[in-house]
Amino acid sequence: MLFKMRVLFFSKAGNAEHIAQAIGRKYKATSDQIPPAYPSESEKLLIIGIEAGSKPDKQVLDFCANLTPARAKNVAFFVVTKGGGEAAVETLANAAKARGVGVVGSTHVIKVGGLFKQSAVKQADIDGTIAWADQIINDLAEK
Repeated sequence: MLFKMRVLFFSKAGNAEHIAQAIGRKYKATSDQIPPAYPSESEKLLIIGIEAGSKPDKQVLDFCANLTPARAKNVAFFVVTKGGGEAAVETLANAAKARGVGVVGSTHVIKVGGLFKQSAVKQADIDGTIAWADQIINDLAEK
């Protein structure tokens, strides 16, 4: 791990959890559910993965609304969604920004459902999310 980071998830179907754990394994970072067992402290980066429609779950919104720069300097989001998840992440990002926490990278969106009714993430989805995380982590390591 290049710096102090955690990977957190809110996962009803297990998809966001599966991806978060893969990122955590690669970077030897703690992976935990929201709300986490132990609060974040002095993290350079929190990667937050959720499964959502157009509105975030209250637990995740409360978590993001209570972040401070002392807990996490930056946050990045990925969302597993059948549609509308980008709006949920925007709400979460705005809550974090309002508390002075930086939002880095663009939201990584993993679509499930649709024509073939894919309900679980595939290895390609996991690999794509890890590549997204790699870019964010590399960018922050240079700062």
